[in-house]
Formats: sequence, structure tokens, C-alpha cells
Amino acid sequence: MSAIAGLTSCDWALLARLINNIFIKRVTLNMSEDMYWQLCLKIIFFFFPCTLIGHELWIDTTDFRVEKDTEINLNLRNGENFDGFSLGYFDRSVEKLYWRQNGNQFNNTSRQGDIPALKIVPDENGLVTAVYVSKPSIIKYKEFKKFKNFAIAKHSQRAIDFHLNNNFPKENFSEIYTRYSKALLGVGGAKGSDKANDLELELIALQNPYTDDISSGIEILTLYQGKPQAFTTLNVFERSNADLRVNSYVVKSDEKGIAKIKVENDNAYLIDNVILRPANDKLLKDKGVIWESLWAALTFGVIRANGL
Repeated sequence: MSAIAGLTSCDWALLARLINNIFIKRVTLNMSEDMYWQLCLKIIFFFFPCTLIGHELWIDTTDFRVEKDTEINLNLRNGENFDGFSLGYFDRSVEKLYWRQNGNQFNNTSRQGDIPALKIVPDENGLVTAVYVSKPSIIKYKEFKKFKNFAIAKHSQRAIDFHLNNNFPKENFSEIYTRYSKALLGVGGAKGSDKANDLELELIALQNPYTDDISSGIEILTLYQGKPQAFTTLNVFERSNADLRVNSYVVKSDEKGIAKIKVENDNAYLIDNVILRPANDKLLKDKGVIWESLWAALTFGVIRANGL
């Protein structure tokens, strides 16, 4: 699911000028066509982070476990299969971006365009939780097929049936979406536990991946509007620290909203859950959208974990 939307005429002019300048100079720079288009995409992601819609959006870092007083670079990444581009920090696309440790909350001090979007230097030991909430963005579907493919990928046959049974338009309709992403990092002894952050959709690790025995797996609780989400589907992406190879699979939560995920040492994990629901009357009236999606993501590392 990808789109470019919401650009002003000034945005389009700036974007066109940048890409045209690169096109003119690509021969001088001995740039291949593939390199040219990759650079163009990076420019779009950097200057217009809320305009390109990939699949997952997660908080990523190179080291999920560090010692205190170490600078940690936290990137907002947009892509799929645990691989994507780093997005710059821009107020217009960020609703919240902060980190918590030992009961204290620290707001971001990022400047416009910063990559990574958040840098932190914890001066205490303990589990760190980084939290990102996007401002709502809108995507327009020109045809029903793209919406259907998205709904299938996110395990929402119910949305497809609802769309058809209610005679929703088959073309030129819109969806509004919001991202809720978290990352868990171990600092020093890494003691602490993941807690709810009052997000509309949130994934919570019921064990600390850096201190608890997770030899039989780690339990993930899905909360939707503060309540456990029973029998919901979670996408799991497992990335090897050694060769960056990614494995993916699907799990379902039980009647208590908890899913158990098998983990292995020296891997990073991205867990993703999406809720797709009809837009309420206010959104339909104010924004002209008929669908709304909520995206939750949780990342953490498994490094010399207990029992593994």
C-alpha cells in the first residue's frame, strides 16, 4: 500500500526541482538509473515523511542493549519485512515522540529534519521504552482491488465483506490511518517492565526480553482502547543480527488478548498489529474518509536472553 498524498503546490514544486536537478547531474555523477530512483525515493522520504505510506512503521536501532551513558540512535523506519527507509523528524507528522525509564518520561528534543528522529543518552540502568504516535494521514484508493489486497494482507476479510455489503464506493475512496510504535531497549541491568502508554492500539511485552526467562517464548498483550484484543492476528518479523536475514510468520492472541512468540538469541523482533474499521460519522463529515486503520508496532532485541 503506497501513495503520495497531501502535498501542497509548493511541496510539489520543491520536489520536482530537486528531482530534476539530480536528473540533470546524474550523467556527470556517473549514476545508474537504479541509483537515481533510489536517491529520489530517499529525498521524498526525507522531506515529506508523512506522504509515503509503506506497510509497517517501527522504531529501530543498531543496538537494543547498551550500557548507561551510551548515545542511542532511534530511527523511525517505514517499509516492509523489517526493512525500510529512515524518516526524518517533522512536527507535522509526529503527534508524540518520547521515552520512559524507571517511572520517568522524557520528551524528544529533536529538530526539524533530524535523522535519526530521536537520540537519547540514558544515564541510569533500566528498561527503556520509546514511544511514537503519528498524526493521522489520509490515503486515497483509486480502485477497490488495492484496498482488498491491503485488507487481506492485514487479515481483515471482515472489512472487505463490510465494504461490499454496505455498497461502499469501488473507486476513489479514502482511509485515514494512525501509527502507534514502541521499542524496548535494555540499559545496563535493564530491570523494569513494559507498561501501557494510553495508546488507542498498543502491544505490550509481558516479560522483559533482557532480564526474564523467555526460553519458552515472550508473551505479547494487544490492547485496543484499553481492553485486551482477543483472537487478533499479529505479524512477527525476526531479523538476524548476524546477516540481517528476516523470517516472518503470523500468530493469534488467545481469549485474553495474549500471544506467545518464540524467540532466539541474537535477533531483533518487530511485531505488528492492524485494526481496520469503518470511519465514524465525524471523520466521514470532516475528512471525507470511509475507513480508518490503526497500526501498532513493537520492537525489541533478544541478546543473551535468560534460558536461551
